Amino acid sequence: MSRQISITVLMLIASGSYVRSQIRTRVDLVVVPVSVKDAKGKLVTGLTKDDFIVREDGKVQTITNFDTDPQPLSVAIVVDDGMNGDLLRYLYPKLLPSAFEALLAGFAPGDRMAAFRYDHEVAKLSDFTDDPAAIGKSLATLEKFAETRPNETADMLGEKGPRILRSVINLLGSTLPKERPTKGVLNDAIYQAATALQSEPTERRKIVLVISDGQVAGPNAHTFDSTTELLLKDRIQFYGVSTKFATFGSYGTLTAYARAAGGDVYPGTSTKSIESAFSNITEQARYEYVLGYVSNNETQLAVFRNIKVRTRSANQTVLHRKGYVQYPQP
Repeated sequence: MSRQISITVLMLIASGSYVRSQIRTRVDLVVVPVSVKDAKGKLVTGLTKDDFIVREDGKVQTITNFDTDPQPLSVAIVVDDGMNGDLLRYLYPKLLPSAFEALLAGFAPGDRMAAFRYDHEVAKLSDFTDDPAAIGKSLATLEKFAETRPNETADMLGEKGPRILRSVINLLGSTLPKERPTKGVLNDAIYQAATALQSEPTERRKIVLVISDGQVAGPNAHTFDSTTELLLKDRIQFYGVSTKFATFGSYGTLTAYARAAGGDVYPGTSTKSIESAFSNITEQARYEYVLGYVSNNETQLAVFRNIKVRTRSANQTVLHRKGYVQYPQP
């Protein structure tokens, strides 16, 4: 009898282990926050799970989780102060102080922020805090860089070819293509901001917000690919405010980051446009649709999976991260 009981217990333990293994497999959820815009670029609200179609490497996935509840934000604010002196002095103190006030006003109680600046190197201005006044004080230190930053020098060699950019400098009367007066470690700045976000709780929506001309100038310790890999691994989204006008609808490297990690880029060439960008970013990041699915693809090795999300309306654009790395199940 004792032996029979022991065998029964072992069978139950084995059965329990099998059940836990199955549960562990099934909760390997792929989470995809998305925002949807109409043909005019306005956010689309009121959609349901049935309005979305998710494909992974071309295979349709079953959406098992759907959430529209607003989430608390953790935002790493990164400001490029390595731009030319005229542009930086145009932005600060003329535009950015009031724009930063608008940005900080868009945060809700419980949101957390940190601040960074960069030119040829990256510096942290503030650790993460839920005190907007502390962030505002740290960002005010940028004015000293605007006072001393040299102007750009023209790129007479034209190694990059003609650049059809109507930059803010054009508004000040210059029409020559320009080079930055200092190096621009944009990749490194995003990487450091993303690394800082790793310590924030996983249930928060993590954002890197960059205000920059979008140029990567000189050597960077981190490449675009390695930085994007970090953003995707930790489900960190990217938003940018470009101090230069778009070329054929693209803001260069800023747009590339937003398309890879999910997010968006807005123009920031006037007080109105910067304030509008900040308002749109906080709203868009907070009120996303969050889709979840368990992949029906299997793998024996770590492999990158491409994600494509669309709605059933041809006139809507869905913004989301481009994919994730799938690992073999234990």
